[in-house]
Amino acid sequence: MHVHKSQSYVLEHYLRLNTTRPESWVSALQVLTQSPQLSMKAVAPHTCSEFQARLAFLGSADLNVCGTYLKDASEITGANAGSTAIIMPVSGKATFEVMDGKYVCGPWTPFVLDPHEDFHAALCEESHLLIIQLAQLRQSRYRHLCGRDKTVLRDMLSSFLYETPFFRSHDHALTRLNHLATRLYGLVHEPSRSLPETGSRKMIWEDRRLCKAIELLNTELSSDIQIESIASRAGLSLRNLHYLMKQHIGQSPYQYIRGRRLIKAREGIIYDYPDNIRIAEHAAKWGFQHAGRFSGYYLKHFGEYPNETLRELDWLKQYKSQVIAINNKAQAPAHYWISSAVKPDRRYPQEKRPISDQEC
Repeated sequence: MHVHKSQSYVLEHYLRLNTTRPESWVSALQVLTQSPQLSMKAVAPHTCSEFQARLAFLGSADLNVCGTYLKDASEITGANAGSTAIIMPVSGKATFEVMDGKYVCGPWTPFVLDPHEDFHAALCEESHLLIIQLAQLRQSRYRHLCGRDKTVLRDMLSSFLYETPFFRSHDHALTRLNHLATRLYGLVHEPSRSLPETGSRKMIWEDRRLCKAIELLNTELSSDIQIESIASRAGLSLRNLHYLMKQHIGQSPYQYIRGRRLIKAREGIIYDYPDNIRIAEHAAKWGFQHAGRFSGYYLKHFGEYPNETLRELDWLKQYKSQVIAINNKAQAPAHYWISSAVKPDRRYPQEKRPISDQEC
C-alpha cells in the first residue's frame, strides 16, 4: 500500500498533542475518543530514551478520525466508546485480544472494535495508528466487515490517508472526511455498492518527477524556495510542475508550500507550549511576518485560530492529573498508567474571532 511520505505521521494537519509525558498521552486519547477508561504499559521502560508520543484528531457528526504515534512498544487496555471503531496500523504491528479471540494486524490491516467492547492491544515500537470512530454504528455486529470486505475497507482507509497530506483547507478536510463517512456507512448498509474508487484519479507515485519535486519542496521549506530550480532538479519544466501539481493534488507549488509551512508553524506552537507562547515567533520562523494575515491563513487551514489551538491543548492537558502512575518497584520509574474513569467534559468550544497582535 502507498501513502505519500509528504507527512511524517498520520493526520498531521490536526496535531493536538506532542508529548514526552505518558499520562498526557493516555488521558488525551481517552478524552478525544470518549473511551470509558484506558491504561497503558510501556513494554520497555523508557529510562534509556525519552518517551515520545503524538496525537492528532479531526471529528464530525458522523465520523471521528484519530492519528496516533508511540515511540515505545506498549500495551493498551481498556473499553471502547459507545460506537464502532476501526483501528488500522499504518506502520508497525498491533495484536488485539477481545472476547472472541486474538487478531494480529500488520500494516494496512484494519481491525473492527465493537461498541463498549473490552480489549487489550499490544503495539510494537514506532507504531503509527489510524483510528476511525463511526458515531452512528452503536450495535455490536460489525466485526464481520474485516472478514467480508477486508480489502475494500483497507482501500477506503488508504485512499483517505493518501489525501490527508494534501488537504487544501479545513473545509476541504471536512469534505473528504464526509466522503469517507459516506463510503464507510455504505459498506455497512449497501455492501454490493461499496466498491473501490475508480476512474482517472491521478496518483502521485505514478510520476517519479512529481514525487521528487514534492520531496524537494518538503526538505527546503525553511529556505527561500526557488520553484524553477525545484522543477529543474526534478526533471520538469516550471509549467509542467504547475500542471502536475494541479492535476494530482489540486494546488499550485506556492499554495502547497504555504500549507506545509503552516503545518510546521502549528507543530512548533504545540511542541514549545507552554515554554514559548509567542505565536508570532513561530509564524515568523516559517515566513509569516504579519500576525493578522497568519491568523487568517491558520483559520482557513485548520478551522481554528492559533490561540484556540493552545486553549484546546490546555483543555486536554488538565486531565493528565487524573491519571494514576504505578511503579513495579519502589525505586523504579513508573511504566504503567491508568486513566480516570470520570467522563470528561464536552470538547472545548471553538470561538471563531480575530486575535490581536498582542495575543500572537
